[in-house]
Amino acid sequence: MPAKTLQERQVDADVRCRHWLALATDANEAGDRAKAERCEDKARFWNDRWNHLCGRGERPAPKE
Repeated sequence: MPAKTLQERQVDADVRCRHWLALATDANEAGDRAKAERCEDKARFWNDRWNHLCGRGERPAPKE
């Protein structure tokens, strides 16, 4: 059994996605496009992870 519940992992992925999106927005506003793209890539990773954990990804969601 994982250390965190499925719901905790879903929340964690959502929080991390929002964090990286906020950093991407800040970098964009500061004119640092390279940093913004890196942050967007990380946000995309966490969004994909959240989708997987919620059963919206290409693979079945984990049971726990």
